Amino acid sequence: MAMAERQSAHRERLETRVVNGNVANQTRGSYFAFIIMLVAILCGSYLIHEGRNAAGLTSIVVAVGGMVGVFFYSKIEQKKEREDKASDLSARRRP
Repeated sequence: MAMAERQSAHRERLETRVVNGNVANQTRGSYFAFIIMLVAILCGSYLIHEGRNAAGLTSIVVAVGGMVGVFFYSKIEQKKEREDKASDLSARRRP
């Protein structure tokens, strides 16, 4: 019985580490995305200030469009994953 308890505690520690690692990676990714967006917008603003309107506007639009695209893509993937899990769960419940 003690061996099963130790194994259960070990599994819980591993799962906690995995979850915490995933949260840290997602947070770090958000910070990097913010920095990249900020740099692209600042560079685009500088280009517009220097009279290169097309290049500056393109820089800003591409940066914002890319982030919006990534956001919507991740939402669609999350929805698919939830639907897959729900269908798997409902399939398991049926005899």
